[in-house]
Amino acid sequence: MPIIEVNSDGNTHRVALLSGTLSVGRHKDNDIIVDDTLASRRHCVFTFDRGRVILKDLDSHNGTYLGRNRVAEAVVSFGDVVRIGKTTLQLIPDEIQVDTPRHPMPTAEIILDDEPEAPLAARPSAHKAAEGLSSTASSARTAGLGPLTRQLAPIIQASLSCPTVKGAPNSPEDIRLLDRQSNAVQIDSQSNSRPAEALQAYRQLLYAAFRTRATDIHLEPKGEVYQIRFRIDGLLHTVGDVSPKLGVTILNIVKVLCEQDIAKKAVVQEGSFSVELATRRVDFRVSMTPSIHGQKLALRILDKTSVPDRFEDLGMDVEAVQEVRRVCGQDAGLVIVAGPTGSGKTTTLYTALKGIDARGRNIVTIEDPVEYQLESATQISIDAGKGITFATVLSTVMRQDPDVILVGEIRDKDTAQMAMQAAMTGHLVLTTVHARDSVSIIFRLLDLGVERYLVANAVSMTISQRLVRKLCDHCKRPYRPEARLLSTLGLEGRGVERLFAEVGCARCMNTGFHGRLALFEMLAFSPQIRDVILTTPTIKQIRAAAGEWMFRTLRTSGLAKAMAGLTTVDEVERVASDSSL
Repeated sequence: MPIIEVNSDGNTHRVALLSGTLSVGRHKDNDIIVDDTLASRRHCVFTFDRGRVILKDLDSHNGTYLGRNRVAEAVVSFGDVVRIGKTTLQLIPDEIQVDTPRHPMPTAEIILDDEPEAPLAARPSAHKAAEGLSSTASSARTAGLGPLTRQLAPIIQASLSCPTVKGAPNSPEDIRLLDRQSNAVQIDSQSNSRPAEALQAYRQLLYAAFRTRATDIHLEPKGEVYQIRFRIDGLLHTVGDVSPKLGVTILNIVKVLCEQDIAKKAVVQEGSFSVELATRRVDFRVSMTPSIHGQKLALRILDKTSVPDRFEDLGMDVEAVQEVRRVCGQDAGLVIVAGPTGSGKTTTLYTALKGIDARGRNIVTIEDPVEYQLESATQISIDAGKGITFATVLSTVMRQDPDVILVGEIRDKDTAQMAMQAAMTGHLVLTTVHARDSVSIIFRLLDLGVERYLVANAVSMTISQRLVRKLCDHCKRPYRPEARLLSTLGLEGRGVERLFAEVGCARCMNTGFHGRLALFEMLAFSPQIRDVILTTPTIKQIRAAAGEWMFRTLRTSGLAKAMAGLTTVDEVERVASDSSL
């Protein structure tokens, strides 16, 4: 049974939403009387019907707002905040079912301080809802439930009405924890209740991450609490907090999964583990680093189902797809992808590998670390501590008769030179480098000390990319852009009659966005470009030699997607505002 929590001038009360209609307004005959000067006599109604809560505005003078958006009618999910003037009404669950592990697994002991947990109400909370993701960290805390379970409940409930990641688990007990050796692991819950609580909270945390399409989980010590944030569609959102004791216990669970020493807290620790779902296995990359309040945990979710099978699914236009496939279909050449951390470079390279016929070609990847497992490739993870570097492994791989080589990143002159020599001796090499755009890749290679003739002769194509959030198809709103905006964007005279803006709905958890797509800038090496590189080139000279290719900048790619209604102008300006220089 849903509950409406009403907060007005610091006074809070709750009203059960039974089947039927619940009226809201200033008149005393309403079910919820709102003493607010901006409220109408009969302002709005909540209807609970067949498991859905529907909010309908009754033509009020000052409007009914769901999050930041004024609505006439909308479906309300748990955690959503409805605003009438200064009064807020929040939908919270009356009861949340807590799942327990069902898989019989070996146990591992975690040593804890036996000091009892402080009551939740006595602990300060650092939780603050991120913009667009409503949360009920305080209002949804009912007796008998773990604190993290209560805080995650609203976004989990909201996610049930959203399109989710393919194959997302239906409950926390669908998640089976595996250590780095692929052995099933469970914490012994018989001798101490806190490990059981931490394990339950941790499984709930992973469950919420899968349901909300999160790519990263951050557990950050903030003094009196451990703050939890999810990275969803490229941006971090605060989803809850736990006490320091529970936070440390969750960290220890992760260390057990990674087979790390739980006693070490003042050192950087890295590792990996996996979880087994009903239909697949998902890998996690772990990084822990000490901070002034304790160790911070960052989990990267490496889900193979998120890797597209085609370049078109990444957001690449048809003409660019044809050019990339032409280059990747050659027996030799060097393709370099550039972009900041988290811009999807590895995803692009893996998509290219999926398009290569592995039956007749020997594919080898060298990565730090291996992020996605490909059955069609031989994958090697480097370990600098043991002297296994990109350069040393690449020299060994060259004697393994490879046809296609993926080098995770070019970081130094030796790796760059060996990759180029491999490309010039009959191998297709795919790699990444940190550079601003496709032209800057050339100057980055020259800065590493690579000879000009190697760059001019070995490189076949450079690609720069960024990720933008994709508008939610169910709530995006068209608008007519002003002439000043079109002039600023360089779109005047292009016949642009409408662009789109984000709104927010239950399907996208009120963010206005659902998923991401890539912007691409490509530079295919022509004889003119190779001639210019052999001189002492400037950016202007390379752009001039590139000709038509330089019209395909990141900004141009982004504006085309904005005009097609796939993203917003603000998103394009956020990631590619200077890429057309």
